[in-house]
Amino acid sequence: MAQQQDHVRASGVHSVGDIPHFAQFTSPVSTGRMAEGFGLALPLNIVALIVQWLDDTGDLARVCRTCRLLNYMTSPLLYQRVTLHSYPEIRYVRGRPEGFGGGSPFVMALNGLVTRSQAELVEDFKLWGGWNEAGQEEFAKGRVPDNSMMLNILLRAATDKMANLRSFCWELDCKPLKTLYQGLAAHTTLTSLTIRFPTSRVPRPSVMIPPIPNLRAFKALDIDPLCYPDDISMLLLHSRKLEDLRLHFSSRMRREAEPTLTLDTYFGRCLRAKYSIKVKHVGLQNFFGANMTGMEDIFDKKTALSMCALDMFGGAGSRMSTARNVYIDDSWRQIDPDMACSFKSMRSNEVAMQHVELLKRNQVPLEAMYFISGKNFEASAPDRNSPITPEDTPLWQDEEMTRLGKDYLHVLTTINPLALRKLLLRDEWALNEEEVSRLVRNCPNLEQLGMAVGTKNVAVMSWLMPFLPKLRAFRMLPCEALTEIMQTTNHEQRMSMLGIDLWKTGMKRVEFLGFGEIVYKVGNAEQFETEDGRWQWRYQMTTSSKEEVQHIELWGLDNLDISAEPVARFAP
Repeated sequence: MAQQQDHVRASGVHSVGDIPHFAQFTSPVSTGRMAEGFGLALPLNIVALIVQWLDDTGDLARVCRTCRLLNYMTSPLLYQRVTLHSYPEIRYVRGRPEGFGGGSPFVMALNGLVTRSQAELVEDFKLWGGWNEAGQEEFAKGRVPDNSMMLNILLRAATDKMANLRSFCWELDCKPLKTLYQGLAAHTTLTSLTIRFPTSRVPRPSVMIPPIPNLRAFKALDIDPLCYPDDISMLLLHSRKLEDLRLHFSSRMRREAEPTLTLDTYFGRCLRAKYSIKVKHVGLQNFFGANMTGMEDIFDKKTALSMCALDMFGGAGSRMSTARNVYIDDSWRQIDPDMACSFKSMRSNEVAMQHVELLKRNQVPLEAMYFISGKNFEASAPDRNSPITPEDTPLWQDEEMTRLGKDYLHVLTTINPLALRKLLLRDEWALNEEEVSRLVRNCPNLEQLGMAVGTKNVAVMSWLMPFLPKLRAFRMLPCEALTEIMQTTNHEQRMSMLGIDLWKTGMKRVEFLGFGEIVYKVGNAEQFETEDGRWQWRYQMTTSSKEEVQHIELWGLDNLDISAEPVARFAP
């Protein structure tokens, strides 16, 4: 027996119930006391779960400086997402320039990624801001300035060490060079690429972006042929796993009626190879050019289930379409008789009869439709010398918008209406009581609904809710009737009435209600005493900011941001 006890002591276990020192911090069960030489009594798996809830970079950095153990466990989270902001001018802190005694914080951060081992932990890498590009005159002489070349060499060295790089985003005001593109193409782990092209018209080398084998999401921003963007056609042809594609063009071409683009520039290689891109989501914004390449042949109809088109085809409601654009935009109104789509979700700020016709031909039931109202955003400044951009909307455009609203409502409520889950209408379409009744009766599975009403009945919610048992969010868009409704009650009375109406109608799923710019959050049920001494039930109502409801599509997708939709899910 004594020999066995000596053997136990020799192995580091002081009693039969003790856990060996080498296994204490990997065991899911705590020893109940502080381990020798450490300041933690929790098992490592519990500490790891706690650390994963830290989402603030400053908090992660402070935890990393606590002790060696926490530094080891927290560093992968701290360096998992790295964002570097470059400032073209010197910024001062307490009277001293940032980076005093060394280089700029941007360059010093790159130096750390190149010379130390933390680059191996980086999965998402983003660069943005302004780069002080010295020697731009050398571009006009046919040579890349050393300043630009050294930046790309340094970034190539940094990204080459990022063995786990999944996402790369370039939003500097200069352009990547071939050196960096070649390094990114060698990453088999890279699945997301975002490139923002510069808006300055400095002559630069135009590079053909090479294919990236496992790329799933690609976004190109501020494409302008006069600003020397890179060629993405080879990337689109040979990156066969691409599932999310978003192309944002400069608004200058549409604003100045300059048709310098065709879709063949970007998709011509795919069409000649008879390859239809198998994406799940397509986003296009601000394109201005004639319809010389059929859209129906570019994307695979079986896989393209989500579409976002903003200021693309010159339909009614576009914020930048003028009479000068009609010659080009009319080419898009001639749709092929056999053209059909398979979209489950669509978002656009333009409406047209041709779009109504495509919705009729949609081969799958539509689940989500978002119409962005142009009145919510400032249009780009019109040409002051042109008399064709009056401040007031012409009467014929108002009549066309009203007619299109009725056509869209007819299609949405008659063709597979049971599949519709999320619907945001334009604020110009103020629905009367009959139209509202038809909408809620034919589309009972709506979970989110945003619309304008033409009735001044303050009880509109009470007769709307019983027909939408699955409704989670409702938004009444700004309109004349809403303004008068809001003036009939004050803030406190309105919240009390809404809480009572929701309880009476049995709407247990409603979470948010929006009235113009005001958003209410529905809370728990409570009892309150009325003025006549009776007790009554109602839901608690509180106000919410727009930031709190951005995860709800009625608010989160009501903008002109092509990046608003979440990236399509893909298999790792």
